[in-house]
Amino acid sequence: MWRDVVIVALCAMQVATLALLWFQGRRPARVPVVQEHDAGGVPALMMVNALNKIDHRLGLLEARHRTSEISRRSVEVPAVQMGALRSASHHSSASNYELAQQLAREGGDVDQLMARCGLSRNEAELVLRLHAKRA
Repeated sequence: MWRDVVIVALCAMQVATLALLWFQGRRPARVPVVQEHDAGGVPALMMVNALNKIDHRLGLLEARHRTSEISRRSVEVPAVQMGALRSASHHSSASNYELAQQLAREGGDVDQLMARCGLSRNEAELVLRLHAKRA
């Protein structure tokens, strides 16, 4: 008989515990108010001011980015036109390099490459290093 009473009491306690847990789970969670000690001693008004400054600076950066994007686009159009000019002159510069390679193979020197092919001294030296006959 005592054993039955203890079992019924334990079951009642378990039901009460489950009911309490269920009731607490259905209750809306409270949103804690930001207090000074939660934010490391910084008052909420100071945090709001700092966030406003950051937002303002981000706005300035976005405006700068937009203006640089617009100026970059206006520069791209002439660059495309310059690309067309370069492709026309590419043929003559390619033939200059071919001539420089041939002269280097035939034993030409730096001054000769600079004069006949229109290369700079560094370019002429490079062509000689790459294409001159090995002794």
